[in-house]
Amino acid sequence: MTQSTQQSTGSRVGDDLVEAFQEMAAYLRGEVEAQSYEVQDDLITPERVKAIRRTVAASTKEFEQRFRISARTMESYEQGRRRPDAAMQALLRVIEREPDAVRRALGS
Repeated sequence: MTQSTQQSTGSRVGDDLVEAFQEMAAYLRGEVEAQSYEVQDDLITPERVKAIRRTVAASTKEFEQRFRISARTMESYEQGRRRPDAAMQALLRVIEREPDAVRRALGS
C-alpha cells in the first residue's frame, strides 16, 4: 500500500501534520516549488508596539489609563506572546499617527 492510498488512522490534525511534512520533504528534494507571498511593510511587530507605547506613555499602566487598552494586553504584545488582531493593529496605527484624536474620541 502506498502512502497516498493508506487509510487515515490518526486525528485530523495528525493527518494534516503528516501531509505538511510530506510536502516539506518534497520541496527539500526539489520536487515541488514553494508558495511565496509578500510581507507587508507596515507590520505591527512587538518592537513597534513598544515604540508606539513609549511615544505616548511612560508605562503600560499609563497607556492603559490614556487609551483603555489593558496593561497586560500591551505587555503581551510588546513581549511577542500575543499578536494584535486586525482591529487592534488599526487602533495602534491611529494612536501612532494621531494620539490626540484617540484621546479626544475616548474623552480622556
